[in-house]
Amino acid sequence: MAIEFLIIGITIVMGFLANQIFDRTRVSQVILLMLFGFLLGPVFGLLDVSSESVIVSILPFIASLALIFLLFDGGIEFDIFSLAKTIPKSMLFTLLVFALGMIFIGAFTVIALGWNILHGLLLGAVVGGSSGAVVIALVERTDTKKETKSLLTVESTLTDALVIITAVVLIGLITAGAAPSVGSLVGLFLSSFTIAITLGIIAALVWIFLMNRFEMHLYSYMLMLALLFGLFSLTELVNGSGGIAVFVFGVILGNARKLGKIAKVEWVNPVSRTSRLFQEEVTFFVRTFFFVYVGLLLSLNYFSPLVVGVSIAIVALVVLGRFLIQKLILPDIPGRDRGIVVTMMPRGLAAAVVATLPLTAGIMIPFFQEFVFTTILFTNIAATVGVFAFGKEVEKEEPKKENENCHSKNNNKENNHKKENNKKKKKTSS
Repeated sequence: MAIEFLIIGITIVMGFLANQIFDRTRVSQVILLMLFGFLLGPVFGLLDVSSESVIVSILPFIASLALIFLLFDGGIEFDIFSLAKTIPKSMLFTLLVFALGMIFIGAFTVIALGWNILHGLLLGAVVGGSSGAVVIALVERTDTKKETKSLLTVESTLTDALVIITAVVLIGLITAGAAPSVGSLVGLFLSSFTIAITLGIIAALVWIFLMNRFEMHLYSYMLMLALLFGLFSLTELVNGSGGIAVFVFGVILGNARKLGKIAKVEWVNPVSRTSRLFQEEVTFFVRTFFFVYVGLLLSLNYFSPLVVGVSIAIVALVVLGRFLIQKLILPDIPGRDRGIVVTMMPRGLAAAVVATLPLTAGIMIPFFQEFVFTTILFTNIAATVGVFAFGKEVEKEEPKKENENCHSKNNNKENNHKKENNKKKKKTSS
């Protein structure tokens, strides 16, 4: 037990150091923490990561906990009024990227590996969505435009639901031996999103009412967490997307003051400054352990030439799909933002969780889980490279601004000096 607590303490320190390294070098904390987890488990064996271990058994809980905190954090920082114009475009971008990625990966597995088309589409669905936990962590630390951050936040929030729903439907179709039904997929998506959005709005209004009616201050954050966990659970129980509901809940609370003005109602701020500061600390803690956990799930057996080659090909196809869709949907965004949009494709725990479903359903697909887990690692590396390249461009622009500022300051000093000399001359002449 003592070793486990020591590892927890070291992990927190690693999270702090990873943030510092990212601030100074633009090398993402995601890769550093995943590497730390990989060293802890598969390499040195300090933690048991076998299929029967506690760490693997609590995977669904860890995935859900990370999504709850990180999507809620992304929601309260989401300015719905300044970014409202980008939301329809973000949803279109998300659906097209997800669909094209499935098609590309499905076709590749049929041609290169000789898989059944449904098996290929299932792999494309599992690795087809970016991780909200990873994307929010990376994007919030970049200098991209608000519209671009909105696009990537909405995409990563929606795709967790897309991955889970599509994979479950395809697994059902494979076990039943039926052909895919577009109507059944669309119906599931719409019902899941509608339920989630409705419950998210209701929960937010309930919390705003409680804050205004009873003026709760002490332990208000804990009560809000209770409501947050209850919202996620209830939404999942009624076949909605818990992640979407949590995100909507955060968006409503984060924009409550402005929404109140529109409704001509004066609302108390439902998320106090103290709660926001505590939320940042909790988010840091969850995010750190989330990334280390992903590293623990990797295995040395996942790095055979076949697995690595196929995973690199999948990453290339994902990049191609994102490049084509952003050219079609987002032709006018700046060059740096375009690079971030194309490379911001890290897969996360949603893919890791769903990767285990085919085997539990009795579907044997060779190297399926290996492809998924290695793709998670490589897409995170690609996203890190994208952020690093973007950071370099920003640094190139900054000296120009500094020179301009210095030049303007020198001009101001010269002008002030001239004014003082003129005043002295006037005094002496008088």
